[in-house]
Amino acid sequence: MDDFKDHLATYLNNSRQAMLWKAEGLGDKELTRPMVPTGTSILGLIQHLGFVEYGYFVQCLGFSIADEHYAALEADADDSADMWVSADVPCAEVLAFYRRAIEAANRNIAALSLDAPATVPWWPGERRHTTLGRLMLHMNVETARHAGHADILRELIDGSTGMRRDNDNMPPYDDIAWNELHEKILRASESR
Repeated sequence: MDDFKDHLATYLNNSRQAMLWKAEGLGDKELTRPMVPTGTSILGLIQHLGFVEYGYFVQCLGFSIADEHYAALEADADDSADMWVSADVPCAEVLAFYRRAIEAANRNIAALSLDAPATVPWWPGERRHTTLGRLMLHMNVETARHAGHADILRELIDGSTGMRRDNDNMPPYDDIAWNELHEKILRASESR
């Protein structure tokens, strides 16, 4: 089981790093700009992930959360407070918040076995009684999903794509090849 736990942690950390990479080199306006009708922004996704990292890997494992940024989000009456960043909150604070959440999560993940009990108060019924292993699986999916969102948002902002700085996992196309591919796909779509 230790190997499986290591695999879960490795994949989770890869997605976490992808999220942080999506924020690199962007100014405050690019980080906080809502890019789709639901108001999703890169920094909003990062703040949300920090919030749920603390929730699942600290609170649900029976530990207390001593983080002012988390407490402010938890106390906010707005159901979507964790998904966007108000103008009075520095972007650097949200990035630091996410890093703190990851550190707290990693400490608890390292200290506990996959079958360590957890309780998720916001999950319905008997499902709320679970384990660290299930929380790790859940957060792998959650973080990878939002990393995909962030990838698309970043592409809309400045054209940057991919999961990692050192290997974006994209075909080595130049602008002409990307435009040709886009046009080919557009023609196929329009011919339906």
